[in-house]
Parts: sequence; structure tokens; C-alpha cells
Amino acid sequence: MNKKSWLRIVTITALCALLTTSALASSPKAKKTVHRHPPVRYAQKATAHTAKPAASTHKKPVYTPKQAAYTHKQAVQDSATLRIGIREGRGRVAVTGPQGLGVYRGDMLWKKAAANVPVTIALSGTNLTVNGDISTVPVQVRSLVQGGSVEITDGYAYRGALEMMKSPGRWGLTVVNVVPVEQYLYGVVGKEMSPSWSEEALKAQAVAARTYAIAHKNRFSQRGFDLTDDTSSQVYAGINGESPSIIKAVNDTKGEILTYQGKPIDAFFCSTAGGWTEDSENVWGSYVPYLRGVRDASDAMPGYRWSVTTTPEQMAAKLSAAGKGVGRIKSIELSPLMKRPMSMTDRGVSGRVQEMIVKGTNGNVTVKGSAFQSIFGLRSTLFDFYSGRGTAPDPDAGAAVRKSDFIIKAGQPVTIYGFGWGHGLGMSQYGAYQMAKEHANEKNYYRHILTHYYTGTKIEKLY
Repeated sequence: MNKKSWLRIVTITALCALLTTSALASSPKAKKTVHRHPPVRYAQKATAHTAKPAASTHKKPVYTPKQAAYTHKQAVQDSATLRIGIREGRGRVAVTGPQGLGVYRGDMLWKKAAANVPVTIALSGTNLTVNGDISTVPVQVRSLVQGGSVEITDGYAYRGALEMMKSPGRWGLTVVNVVPVEQYLYGVVGKEMSPSWSEEALKAQAVAARTYAIAHKNRFSQRGFDLTDDTSSQVYAGINGESPSIIKAVNDTKGEILTYQGKPIDAFFCSTAGGWTEDSENVWGSYVPYLRGVRDASDAMPGYRWSVTTTPEQMAAKLSAAGKGVGRIKSIELSPLMKRPMSMTDRGVSGRVQEMIVKGTNGNVTVKGSAFQSIFGLRSTLFDFYSGRGTAPDPDAGAAVRKSDFIIKAGQPVTIYGFGWGHGLGMSQYGAYQMAKEHANEKNYYRHILTHYYTGTKIEKLY
């Protein structure tokens, strides 16, 4: 999921009546409107106790109540395929297919390659060459066998088709995976949540990922595709990201998305919300009615609590390096973290720090919670302070453990302790895991998970 990219939500009112199962089965070449290579930041596989910050961690939500309605044709196209940017700025790309490959210009078969024989597509001026032969138009490479795959020789394999084109507005070759929505999700859900997690948590993630994909279709249209394959959209690894548990979760929720007032939502999620999720306006300044702070049952999960111990001198030096120096720090003015929900002006409903005042021998400076998080490399803005190296206080115990003016004592360590990992908006992945685990015998509990974290939403079946 970056803070400069405000997202467009499209209206799909009455899509249930418009869409059919056959729409999803349409050809990968059905729509031609069309990043970066495979996920690097979170490419490692999570375990049941090793979740990672979600794709949405860096994206900003925007709620737009009035949008033009989809036409039937647009609705069918959007549910049928997605265009995922999987490479950009390449001089050449080599692909193979275990069942052989067909190279197409438009709808016409131009070349064939036998099984496992490489086909090299390269950039030549503004044109492409395919094994040395020039094509003045983009080309698509597909398996010669229905349901087959195409593999880029750096190791990633994909369902659907790979479209090659001159990168719009920049040098290089762009490779786009044109793939049905459900098959795209096979390669997404297991990169955003561990395949070893419970079935109901995986189904919740599948619905959230599907909703995000459909709501953000065309987001990168100027670059020739809909979504990226990294955290600018959702992490996607093609067939390499698939597993039986993930495929089952996607299939069991086929066509289901979250809507608010008939429109697909921005289904943001984070690794763990640290006990309480946040209101959207307290994170990115935009009011989103379905991103409200709610209790997050992730307290039994790893990463729920964390701490960083520093010294007054180190703290002063880091603030100074960030242009917020105050000399020797005397105190920090910030409401103490207490039982949630909170209603302090300097903290959000979850207790996340909005801003604080650092007081020093050379004056005072106001520091935003997000700036302090960045300066000190914290996992979230849900933090507080205490002196020494003891056990961090429990905010949900109720009573404040310090005064609003936290005194910095010379020569005594300062511990920054906090909760959660990520922005705290929408679904907490560890929270979903814990909820599913605690309700293991409840069928379709994923629906409760989703409507708990996304306030006032409905789960609708598009096809």
C-alpha cells in the first residue's frame, strides 16, 4: 500500500445484478488498457507468528460519496481481469512455458515456441523485438494450453497472459500480467497473510484483498496497468505465492467484496493494531466512515508489545539531527497512554500519538507522532514513555501511570514502549488471526471479522 497517493473509490452500485460467473471466466485478453519486479520488502514467507506490515501500510484512504455509476460493460470487464505491472524499465525479458508458448499481436497468433524454449522480447527504439523480429505493437505471450502458465526466466511463473510493451512515458520495457481476478488473488493472499493461518482468517484476507483490487482498478493506468505487485498495491508473486490453503480461501469466498452504501471500500489493513484500531482522520486526515476505531483482539499475538530504550542524550541528538533540536531535553508534554478508547486532543481514539511538545534548555518544539515514529524507527505511533528499564505499563489497566508532563531525568534511561505494527487502520491481521482462533468452531466467522473491523460495511457477492 505511499502517503502521496490518495485513492479513487469507484461506484459499483447494483453490480450483483450486473455480473455473472461467466464474466470471471472471460479471456485474459478481454481488456487492453494495462512496476516493479517481485516483492522485495516482504518477500519472505510469514509463519503463524511472523506476520509483516501489510501492503496497505503506506497508502492513504479517500472517501468519495458521489461517483458516476458503472456501465454494464465496465462492470463485466472489471470483474473479469486485472492488469498487474510485474516489471518496468527492462531492456529485455526472456520467458518460457512448460506447455509451449504462443506470441500474439492483438488477437492474431504470430509465433509459437515449444515447451521450455525461451522467447526473448527486447526493446528496440520504440518498438519491440521477439527473438529478433520487430513488432510495432505490444505483444502478448500465453501458454498454448488452456490453464497453462508463463514463466519469466528469473524464476517467477504466472497464470493468464504476459503483455509486453514500451514503458509509457519512460525508457524500457513494461511487462503486465493480464489475469482473472480470482487467480490474481491466489498469488496475493499468501503474501499478505501466512498460508499456515486458520481458514477463517485467510478468508477474511481474501475478501479484503479482492475488495482492494476491484476498488483500485486503473490506479496505475498511466503506466499501462491497474495495480503493482508490491506494497504500492498488494504484494503479488504469481504462482510462486500460491498454496492449497490460499486457493481454498479464495475459492470459498469467490466474488465477495466489502461495500459501504453500495460501493467497494478501501479495505486497508495492518499487521497488528495493538489493542485498538484508529479513526482514519487521526492517521491521514481524511474522514472515512467505515474506518473507525474498534477494539483489536491481538493481545496474545507476537509483536503486540514492543519497546526501545534510549538515553536523554541520544534522544536529544536524534531530534537535533531531524531539525527538532531543543538542547538538553527537560520534559515531554503528552497525555499518558490509558484505557482505550481515548478522547485526548494529542492522542487518537486508539491512543496513537497525534503530537507532543518536547521541552528543552533551548526552547520547545512540537513533534508529530508520525515524525517521532520515523526519527526513532518505531513500529507504530501507539507509544508512551517511562523512566528506567522496568516492565512497560498496561494502558488498559485504566489508571494513568505518569503525569502529562513526562520529566526526563539526566543519566536515567528512557524507554519508549508501544503496541502494534503499522498504521492501525482497518483490519488487524494478527487480530483476525486471534479472533479466528478463539472462534474456531464457528462457520463463516470471517464475515464477523470483516464487519467488526470495517464499520457499517456489508459483504456482497458480485458474481
